[in-house]
Amino acid sequence: MANDPDQIARIEAYLSENLSPARFKHILGVRETAVTLAKRLGIDTAQAELAALLHDCAKERPDDELLALAKRHGLEADEHEQRIPSLLHGKVAPFVAAEQFAVSDETVFDAMRCHSTGAVEMGPLDQLLFVADFCEPNRPYTAAAEVRELAERDLEAAALEVMQFKLRKTLLKKQPVHPDSFHAYNALLDKLTHDSND
Repeated sequence: MANDPDQIARIEAYLSENLSPARFKHILGVRETAVTLAKRLGIDTAQAELAALLHDCAKERPDDELLALAKRHGLEADEHEQRIPSLLHGKVAPFVAAEQFAVSDETVFDAMRCHSTGAVEMGPLDQLLFVADFCEPNRPYTAAAEVRELAERDLEAAALEVMQFKLRKTLLKKQPVHPDSFHAYNALLDKLTHDSND
Protein backbone atom coordinates (compact mmCIF):
# COMPACT_ATOMS: atom_id res chain seq x y z
CA MET A 1 0.00 0.00 0.00
CA ALA A 2 1.30 3.46 -0.92
CA ASN A 3 1.62 6.30 1.58
CA ASP A 4 -0.82 9.21 1.63
CA PRO A 5 0.79 11.91 -0.60
CA ASP A 6 -0.53 14.68 1.67
CA GLN A 7 1.09 13.11 4.72
CA ILE A 8 4.40 12.73 2.84
CA ALA A 9 4.23 16.37 1.73
CA ARG A 10 3.61 17.47 5.34
CA ILE A 11 6.58 15.41 6.54
CA GLU A 12 8.85 16.85 3.83
CA ALA A 13 7.77 20.41 4.69
CA TYR A 14 8.41 19.81 8.40
CA LEU A 15 11.87 18.34 7.72
CA SER A 16 12.94 21.15 5.39
CA GLU A 17 11.83 23.75 7.96
CA ASN A 18 13.31 22.07 11.05
CA LEU A 19 16.58 20.60 9.79
CA SER A 20 19.69 21.96 8.11
CA PRO A 21 19.80 21.74 4.29
CA ALA A 22 22.57 19.11 4.51
CA ARG A 23 20.51 16.91 6.86
CA PHE A 24 17.42 17.29 4.68
CA LYS A 25 19.45 16.30 1.60
CA HIS A 26 20.78 13.27 3.50
CA ILE A 27 17.23 12.19 4.43
CA LEU A 28 16.04 12.44 0.82
CA GLY A 29 19.06 10.34 -0.20
CA VAL A 30 18.18 7.72 2.41
CA ARG A 31 14.58 7.63 1.14
CA GLU A 32 15.73 7.16 -2.46
CA THR A 33 18.10 4.34 -1.45
CA ALA A 34 15.64 2.67 0.92
CA VAL A 35 12.76 2.65 -1.58
CA THR A 36 14.99 1.37 -4.41
CA LEU A 37 16.36 -1.42 -2.23
CA ALA A 38 12.91 -2.25 -0.84
CA LYS A 39 11.53 -2.74 -4.37
CA ARG A 40 14.45 -4.96 -5.30
CA LEU A 41 14.30 -7.02 -2.10
CA GLY A 42 10.51 -7.36 -1.78
CA ILE A 43 10.25 -5.19 1.36
CA ASP A 44 7.21 -2.90 1.86
CA THR A 45 8.11 0.34 0.04
CA ALA A 46 5.58 2.46 1.96
CA GLN A 47 7.15 1.44 5.28
CA ALA A 48 10.64 1.96 3.83
CA GLU A 49 9.71 5.49 2.72
CA LEU A 50 8.20 6.48 6.09
CA ALA A 51 11.10 5.04 8.12
CA ALA A 52 13.66 6.75 5.87
CA LEU A 53 11.93 10.14 5.94
CA LEU A 54 11.43 10.16 9.70
CA HIS A 55 14.58 8.42 11.03
CA ASP A 56 16.47 11.70 11.62
CA CYS A 57 13.51 13.98 12.36
CA ALA A 58 14.86 14.65 15.89
CA LYS A 59 18.56 14.59 14.95
CA GLU A 60 19.26 18.32 15.32
CA ARG A 61 17.32 18.94 18.51
CA PRO A 62 19.38 20.23 21.46
CA ASP A 63 20.58 17.69 24.04
CA ASP A 64 18.25 18.91 26.79
CA GLU A 65 15.27 18.64 24.44
CA LEU A 66 16.17 15.06 23.48
CA LEU A 67 16.48 14.08 27.15
CA ALA A 68 13.20 15.84 28.02
CA LEU A 69 11.39 14.13 25.13
CA ALA A 70 12.66 10.73 26.28
CA LYS A 71 11.66 11.41 29.88
CA ARG A 72 8.18 12.65 28.93
CA HIS A 73 7.51 9.37 27.13
CA GLY A 74 8.95 7.16 29.86
CA LEU A 75 12.04 6.22 27.84
CA GLU A 76 14.97 5.51 30.15
CA ALA A 77 18.20 7.06 28.83
CA ASP A 78 21.14 4.75 29.58
CA GLU A 79 24.52 6.04 30.81
CA HIS A 80 25.84 6.43 27.25
CA GLU A 81 22.78 8.37 26.15
CA GLN A 82 22.94 10.61 29.21
CA ARG A 83 26.57 11.41 28.36
CA ILE A 84 25.89 11.78 24.59
CA PRO A 85 22.17 12.62 24.28
CA SER A 86 22.39 12.74 20.45
CA LEU A 87 22.39 8.93 20.63
CA LEU A 88 18.71 9.24 21.58
CA HIS A 89 17.63 10.83 18.30
CA GLY A 90 16.54 7.52 16.75
CA LYS A 91 14.74 6.32 19.86
CA VAL A 92 12.70 9.52 20.28
CA ALA A 93 11.96 9.88 16.54
CA PRO A 94 8.82 7.67 16.81
CA PHE A 95 7.35 10.07 19.41
CA VAL A 96 7.78 12.97 16.97
CA ALA A 97 6.35 10.86 14.10
CA ALA A 98 3.30 9.92 16.17
CA GLU A 99 2.67 13.43 17.55
CA GLN A 100 3.29 15.43 14.39
CA PHE A 101 2.07 13.09 11.66
CA ALA A 102 -0.13 10.45 13.36
CA VAL A 103 2.20 7.64 12.27
CA SER A 104 1.49 4.50 14.32
CA ASP A 105 3.34 1.69 12.52
CA GLU A 106 5.46 -0.21 15.07
CA THR A 107 7.56 -1.84 12.31
CA VAL A 108 8.51 1.63 11.05
CA PHE A 109 9.19 2.76 14.64
CA ASP A 110 11.47 -0.21 15.32
CA ALA A 111 13.56 0.61 12.24
CA MET A 112 13.86 4.25 13.34
CA ARG A 113 14.86 3.24 16.88
CA CYS A 114 17.80 1.07 15.85
CA HIS A 115 19.06 2.88 12.75
CA SER A 116 22.18 4.26 14.49
CA THR A 117 23.41 1.37 16.61
CA GLY A 118 21.67 -1.65 15.16
CA ALA A 119 19.93 -4.16 17.46
CA VAL A 120 20.13 -7.83 18.37
CA GLU A 121 16.78 -8.56 16.70
CA MET A 122 16.67 -6.80 13.34
CA GLY A 123 13.93 -7.48 10.82
CA PRO A 124 14.23 -6.73 7.09
CA LEU A 125 13.03 -3.11 7.44
CA ASP A 126 15.44 -2.49 10.35
CA GLN A 127 18.36 -3.75 8.26
CA LEU A 128 17.16 -1.84 5.20
CA LEU A 129 17.11 1.53 7.00
CA PHE A 130 20.39 0.80 8.80
CA VAL A 131 22.09 0.10 5.46
CA ALA A 132 20.37 2.89 3.47
CA ASP A 133 21.35 5.47 6.12
CA PHE A 134 24.97 4.44 5.62
CA CYS A 135 25.13 4.15 1.83
CA GLU A 136 22.84 6.87 0.47
CA PRO A 137 24.36 8.77 -2.52
CA ASN A 138 25.52 11.82 -0.49
CA ARG A 139 27.81 9.74 1.72
CA PRO A 140 31.43 10.59 0.89
CA TYR A 141 33.19 7.35 1.85
CA THR A 142 34.11 4.69 -0.69
CA ALA A 143 32.63 1.94 1.49
CA ALA A 144 29.16 3.41 0.79
CA ALA A 145 29.15 2.36 -2.88
CA GLU A 146 30.40 -1.14 -2.00
CA VAL A 147 27.73 -1.58 0.65
CA ARG A 148 25.01 -0.37 -1.73
CA GLU A 149 26.06 -2.99 -4.29
CA LEU A 150 26.24 -5.73 -1.65
CA ALA A 151 22.80 -4.81 -0.24
CA GLU A 152 21.17 -5.51 -3.61
CA ARG A 153 22.38 -9.12 -3.31
CA ASP A 154 22.50 -9.75 0.45
CA LEU A 155 20.99 -7.30 2.93
CA GLU A 156 22.26 -9.11 6.04
CA ALA A 157 25.85 -9.19 4.75
CA ALA A 158 25.55 -5.46 3.95
CA ALA A 159 24.26 -4.74 7.48
CA LEU A 160 27.26 -6.60 8.93
CA GLU A 161 29.63 -4.54 6.74
CA VAL A 162 28.05 -1.33 8.05
CA MET A 163 28.40 -2.53 11.65
CA GLN A 164 32.07 -3.36 11.12
CA PHE A 165 32.74 0.01 9.48
CA LYS A 166 31.00 1.92 12.29
CA LEU A 167 32.79 -0.04 15.03
CA ARG A 168 36.20 0.51 13.41
CA LYS A 169 35.52 4.23 13.03
CA THR A 170 34.40 4.55 16.67
CA LEU A 171 37.42 2.64 17.95
CA LEU A 172 39.85 4.66 15.83
CA LYS A 173 38.39 7.86 17.24
CA LYS A 174 38.82 6.38 20.75
CA GLN A 175 35.13 6.96 21.43
CA PRO A 176 32.96 4.71 23.60
CA VAL A 177 30.96 2.05 21.74
CA HIS A 178 27.28 1.78 22.63
CA PRO A 179 26.54 -1.75 23.96
CA ASP A 180 23.68 -2.07 21.43
CA SER A 181 26.27 -1.88 18.63
CA PHE A 182 28.39 -4.69 20.10
CA HIS A 183 25.36 -6.90 20.74
CA ALA A 184 23.95 -6.23 17.26
CA TYR A 185 27.28 -7.07 15.64
CA ASN A 186 27.74 -10.29 17.64
CA ALA A 187 24.16 -11.43 16.97
CA LEU A 188 24.36 -10.85 13.23
CA LEU A 189 27.81 -12.40 12.93
CA ASP A 190 26.57 -15.44 14.84
CA LYS A 191 23.49 -15.73 12.59
CA LEU A 192 25.47 -15.42 9.35
CA THR A 193 28.10 -17.92 10.55
CA HIS A 194 25.39 -20.43 11.46
CA ASP A 195 23.58 -19.90 8.15
CA SER A 196 26.75 -20.56 6.16
CA ASN A 197 27.45 -23.73 8.19
CA ASP A 198 23.98 -25.20 7.61
